[in-house]
Amino acid sequence: MPKEVDIRGTVSKVGEETVEVYKMSLDLDEATREKLKADPSGVLKRFLESQGFTVNALQMPDLQGNEDVWPSGWHHIPSGPEKSRWIPIYL
Repeated sequence: MPKEVDIRGTVSKVGEETVEVYKMSLDLDEATREKLKADPSGVLKRFLESQGFTVNALQMPDLQGNEDVWPSGWHHIPSGPEKSRWIPIYL
């Protein structure tokens, strides 16, 4: 049986934010898929802005291994210091 690890540290609440959850579905042709692979944050930022969203920050997932596995969901922070920040999640 593995020995338990003694973890030291603290957890403290730094504030409260409202978080919205969106599901994104992309219909990509081969040319768009290549553009997305070349500049994922730029392409997704332009897509979200074309849908009427403000994008101040877009955190891209680490796509090591399988480049075709993209997050289907995104947390969006609509207000506060992190306003219009988009964070990937897998739904």
